[in-house]
Amino acid sequence: MEKDFRYIIGRNIKAERLRKDITQEQFAELIDMSVSYVSKLEQGLTSPTALALYKMSCVLNVPMEEFFKGISKL
Repeated sequence: MEKDFRYIIGRNIKAERLRKDITQEQFAELIDMSVSYVSKLEQGLTSPTALALYKMSCVLNVPMEEFFKGISKL
């Protein structure tokens, strides 16, 4: 369950980033995080912090809820 949760969030982050035509390197710089962190997020290997989600939502100009699309409620 947790792995699926991380995977879906990562996939949604990546989809929004690509929709805005932003590279991982540019995105990492814009959210003040490492490229390694962004890569791990997008692969579903780690969960984003609330601060990271907030920064990503501001940079990508989408509500944070967008990152949770496709996750069923418990």
